[in-house]
Amino acid sequence: MTLYQLLKALDFERLSGTDGEAQGIEVITDYLHQIGLESHLETFEINGFESGTASISLGDKSWEATPYGLLGDFETTGQLIYLENASALLHNPGAYDDKIVLFYHSDHRIAELAQYSRVKAFIGISAPYKKAYSYSHRQKQDEQGLFPIVMIQYDYAEKLIKAEGQLIRLQIRQKAGLKTAHNIVTEIKGKGKDRNLTILVGHYDTVARSHGSCDNAAGSVVLLKVAEYFTKNQPERDLRIIWFSGEELGLLGSYAYAKAHSEEIKERARLVINVDLAGDPIGRNVMFVLGSKELQGYAGGILKEEGLLFSDSLSIYSSDCMPFTPYEIPSLNLARVGGKALYYGHTADDIAKHCNEFGLQDVHKATLTILKRVLNANFYPVPRGIDDSLREKIERYLWQSRLEKPELFWQEKYKK
Repeated sequence: MTLYQLLKALDFERLSGTDGEAQGIEVITDYLHQIGLESHLETFEINGFESGTASISLGDKSWEATPYGLLGDFETTGQLIYLENASALLHNPGAYDDKIVLFYHSDHRIAELAQYSRVKAFIGISAPYKKAYSYSHRQKQDEQGLFPIVMIQYDYAEKLIKAEGQLIRLQIRQKAGLKTAHNIVTEIKGKGKDRNLTILVGHYDTVARSHGSCDNAAGSVVLLKVAEYFTKNQPERDLRIIWFSGEELGLLGSYAYAKAHSEEIKERARLVINVDLAGDPIGRNVMFVLGSKELQGYAGGILKEEGLLFSDSLSIYSSDCMPFTPYEIPSLNLARVGGKALYYGHTADDIAKHCNEFGLQDVHKATLTILKRVLNANFYPVPRGIDDSLREKIERYLWQSRLEKPELFWQEKYKK
């Protein structure tokens, strides 16, 4: 099967802990079995939800909306107020109490604004020319943090703004509760050159109401085709390939994996390659190097040798590489951005028809090129460690994504 044929086989919603996730597991593990690889599932518990619905109504007019994940059923009526920048809630506390706030952007996190206001609900406006975004509350939010919020399409908001000052009704229908999610793991044993472990990862879950073709069925099929190559061409060193669930809910699968395998990661892991975003027929290839300048030069150089131009930068990347950083495991994060497929990311229009084989090939070739060099090198070529310029950014990211103090193996620079 081609990359794109595999992508079409994953053209459905794969929200963590749902039947869609189970269907995604079946597609991935069946293909692994076909190419002669065994796999196993590693489970972890999450606060999950089923894709729900929401509506905003005014008299006989009604507009669809998408509720934030983890919210349960909710219904309220209140006066609509439009705040283009929702940070006004911090500047005028009490001025908008008991209102339903329609907003376009904010200089602060909406969760923070909710703590300082007594509004009944929030309605966020998505970007123009696309369907409403799908978002979720974070796992460790207390009940106060699970404030009612929905997202609405831009063109719907243009009409709703005209109702400012009037009473509107907001309804949310969504089931939330404890669920079990699954990471998919397969091993490709090397010829035993040494004990170094290279890990190739990508997430196969989606946000609610999205097929996640660009984000990240694309990365998932790249992993499958790389696995297929190495079953026919045994590398010198071990390669572990992991399809994570729960990335869209806050990197839940990769955090669970890193915690469960911390001793092995500290002892054996040397490099993580993360594939997250691809498929755009017209786009731009990028590589975020979460490691050292030496690694940036090495990876960028060998890609150029193969005629692959990836814009590379020394940077953190908000994806499944991050849970490995406390152990100073560097990562290469490969993606294709800048086209229609990614433009529709996190919406119901992230579907297979906006991707094609060409939009998948460069990321696949880049992943395979780097792995062939690393796994078969005479000496392992990747230095372990992360540049000092990235450490504070990592600490801040881990704090904010987990809402708890991260355990690190270097002196802390960032204080909450």
